[in-house]
Amino acid sequence: MILMALTDLGLTGKWLVANCGKYPSEKNCKLVMLAPEDQKEDLVEAGVAHAVKSHGHTDTPEMRAELEKMIETVEA
Repeated sequence: MILMALTDLGLTGKWLVANCGKYPSEKNCKLVMLAPEDQKEDLVEAGVAHAVKSHGHTDTPEMRAELEKMIETVEA
């Protein structure tokens, strides 16, 4: 098993994390997406695209709000 810290990847500062694996799904999805804290909208857009294409969700304001609640902040 390979474990890496964000700093091993040259990533420092605060990062936003969307971790699909934390939520049950039929696909047992384990996708994790990262974005710098100043690019939250980009992460939300990527998360919406993934939810729609991979999980069959519909892009609605409610789905976007739920996705935003799933985003966590980590510091490297």
